[in-house]
Amino acid sequence: MNRDRFRTLIEGALGIWRVDAALSFSEIETRCGIVVNGEEVASVGAETQPFGMVWRIQEPGRRDRIHPSIGPALRGLREILRPDRAVGRVLFVADDGK
Repeated sequence: MNRDRFRTLIEGALGIWRVDAALSFSEIETRCGIVVNGEEVASVGAETQPFGMVWRIQEPGRRDRIHPSIGPALRGLREILRPDRAVGRVLFVADDGK
């Protein structure tokens, strides 16, 4: 996943969940820090490993959550940012440039 698509995904998810957050995207990694009400609540990143893509969610003072696919990673991020939101489904559609 390139950084532009990652940014679109994270901004879109937080928009759908109605999370008012300041996002800081890395210029060199596929990573984003999330600050809510002036407090860092999480960072999320996508890493390419020899066996495939890995999604890592970090919360201050907690062990990293590592997910092998985007679905569980988004679910974990929603649980951190909007635990009051009902669980839903996400549909991904390829961008064919049209």
